[in-house]
Amino acid sequence: MYEWTEGIGMRTGKLPEHTFKRSVINPIRYRRPETTLRTAVGHDGAVTGSMVTSMATTAFSYMGNERYAFDNAVNNVIAAGGKPYGAATAVLMPEHSEESTLRAITDNLARQAEQYRIEIFSGHTELVPSVVSPTVVVTVYGEKLWESRHKEVTADLDIVMTKWAGLYGGAILAALRKKELASRYPESYITVAADYMRYTSLMPELEILEENAEICEWIYAAHDVSNGGVFGALWQLLSACNCGAEIPIEAIPVKQEIIEVAEYFDLNPYMMNGQGSLLLVTGNGEQLVGKMNEAGIQAAILGKTTKSAERKILLGDEERFLNPPKGDALNAVFYGQPLPV
Repeated sequence: MYEWTEGIGMRTGKLPEHTFKRSVINPIRYRRPETTLRTAVGHDGAVTGSMVTSMATTAFSYMGNERYAFDNAVNNVIAAGGKPYGAATAVLMPEHSEESTLRAITDNLARQAEQYRIEIFSGHTELVPSVVSPTVVVTVYGEKLWESRHKEVTADLDIVMTKWAGLYGGAILAALRKKELASRYPESYITVAADYMRYTSLMPELEILEENAEICEWIYAAHDVSNGGVFGALWQLLSACNCGAEIPIEAIPVKQEIIEVAEYFDLNPYMMNGQGSLLLVTGNGEQLVGKMNEAGIQAAILGKTTKSAERKILLGDEERFLNPPKGDALNAVFYGQPLPV
C-alpha cells in the first residue's frame, strides 16, 4: 500500500514532462503488439487496431466545465487520427450535492454528445467525501481515419495550425472574469471574447479531413492545442516527431480580443490554453490550409520542420527556444501559481 501525505508536492495542473515520464510512463510494463500509438510525450490519444481512444477531465472548477472535458477527449481522438463515435463518462460529486447539479452536468454531456453524433455508451456517478467540486472524466472512442506517422517526419515538412492561439483561455477568462475586464474594456468587447468558446471543438476540422482523403494521406502527425498553449503543443508535437522547427511569432494566428484579455491578467496568450486549435505536420500545407479556409476555418502555415532538434520561436531579430511546458498560464489566475516561463 502507498502512503498518502499532504505537503508541498506537485503543482496543480498538467504534470511536468520529467514527472510524466518517470511516474506515469515508466511504470507501464505490458504492451500489446497491435497498439501503434500509445501514451507518450506528444501522444494524448492511443490507437490499437482500428480503434482510437483518449481520456480527459475537467481543468478548472466552474459550472459547465464538463463541456471542456468532453471537447478535450474528442479533440485528442481527432488529433490521433480518429473519428469519434462513442464515449464513457464518470462524474464524481461532493457529498450532499444537489441532484439538480448532477442533472445539469449529465444533461450538458448528453447535449454535446448529441450535437457531435457520439453515443454515451456507459457512465459512473459517485458521491466522494474527498471531492470538493464536481469532477468529470470523459473517455472517447473513435474509428481510425488516418495513420499517425511521427517516426517518418523529416525536414522541410509544413506545420499547419487551425484557428487561433489562446482560444479557450481567452474565452473562459472573458466569461468568468467579466467584472474585472469591464474596468478596462466595453462589455461588447468582452462578449466577443467569451463567444470564442463556441470554437473549442475540432469537429469542424474533422469534417474537412473526412471529406478530403487526399489531405489525410499527406498528414504525418497532429496534436491538439490545449493545456500549455500553442508553445506547449508545439514542443510536444516536435518531441513526438523527434525534430525541430523555426516558427516566426507573427505566423501564429491570434485574435486581438484574446491578446487584450491575456494582457489584462499579464499572461502570454501563446502559453494559454488553446483548446479548439489543431497542429498538423503535413507534406502539403498549402492544400490543407486552402481546404480549411474554403470551409470557413482559419488555418495557416506556421513554418517547417528542421533537421536540427532546436525548436525556435523567431521574434524579429531575436530567437526564443521552446521549453517543455510547465503548466498553463491560466493557473496563475485561477490557482495563484507562478507564471510558466
